[in-house]
Amino acid sequence: MEEHSRPHTETVKTGTPVNPDNGVPENTGPRRQRVFLLLKASGITALAFLLSYLLTSPFTATLSALFSSPEKNDFKMSDLLCQIADDRPVRDFDDRIVILDIGNLDRPGIAEVFSILALCEPAAVAIDINFEVPSDNDSTLLAALSALPNVILPLGLRQKGNKFEISEKPFFYGKFNNVKYGAANFPTSRVGATVREYAESFPLTDGSVLPSFPKATALASGLKTDLKENPDNVETGFIRYHSKEIPLIHYEELEERAEQIFNKTVLVGTTTDAGDVYPTPIHSSLSGLEIHSYALSTILDGSRIERLPKIIADLIAVLSCFLIVWGAVGIKWGTRGLLLRFAQVVILYLLVWIGYSLLVDYEIVSDFSQAILMVTFGLFAFDLWTGSEVIVKWSKKKINNYRTKH
Repeated sequence: MEEHSRPHTETVKTGTPVNPDNGVPENTGPRRQRVFLLLKASGITALAFLLSYLLTSPFTATLSALFSSPEKNDFKMSDLLCQIADDRPVRDFDDRIVILDIGNLDRPGIAEVFSILALCEPAAVAIDINFEVPSDNDSTLLAALSALPNVILPLGLRQKGNKFEISEKPFFYGKFNNVKYGAANFPTSRVGATVREYAESFPLTDGSVLPSFPKATALASGLKTDLKENPDNVETGFIRYHSKEIPLIHYEELEERAEQIFNKTVLVGTTTDAGDVYPTPIHSSLSGLEIHSYALSTILDGSRIERLPKIIADLIAVLSCFLIVWGAVGIKWGTRGLLLRFAQVVILYLLVWIGYSLLVDYEIVSDFSQAILMVTFGLFAFDLWTGSEVIVKWSKKKINNYRTKH
């Protein structure tokens, strides 16, 4: 009898027996076991959050980089949602705007296009061409320009602190009554970054506010009456690229398609200049002229695409991961691994579906990159936690054995 009782006594001295499936002490009550599991799942979720944060930091590879192409230089999860939305069979054809591509025409050729364009009676003409330096053959160009209605020309800005100053302007700046100006700059953080937003306006160093090129075009078109030329607040807005079609006419087709120009807002420029192309969420490269047209269409639609607050995205990430981790520490069935993998797939699908629905149905841009990473690495965090527990117990056992012997 004494020999049979010794193992039990030794077990009590070395520690409390635990469930090998989840590490919960076996001699605790059901309520304390649930509290222990809750605390353990919370700790593992915090570990998964830390891992996802490290993976989404600027110094490491991100989940978004897996979808990025070398031409685009950067990528966000919201771009993937835009691509999914753009693949829908539903398309919106914008019949208020026409893009007129002048190719690589010289100034006399551009003047001839302007003369024909004036006969087509457009409502407004936004010209994304830089006439910064005068030439010997500008008289015809200026005469054709003066015959166009509601002309908008671009200005280039250079940032000075929190304000901007004009750095590029046409040589005839301020000499035409029918010409207004807008800033052609895109609100990106660096050269080569994906153009996702348009600027409402730019505050200048002289105290005035200059509307952006698409905003100035919207004001001149007469199609949006509730826009203010000098808003008090300077904002940016997301450009709606997905599911949108804007007609494009090459200058050689202008006379044949003149009826498509009548009473429309025409954006004139080139789509083939290699120095004026930028990545967008759904295009690896798109001309600045076409980006302005999408921004104009977004403004005329009255679309105000909002960004999902980061705290909500973080809460969704934590909750999604916690559900996976809770299953890992709480389920004791033999099919636990299969169930957890299935739950991961379902949650990942739901995250993409929710992001897509927010964008398409409610015009809310969401970024669930961290949520996807946390769901993906939730089980990895569980393995790290469990492995750490094993190492700690093994270390304690070795220490106790060493103390007993010495």
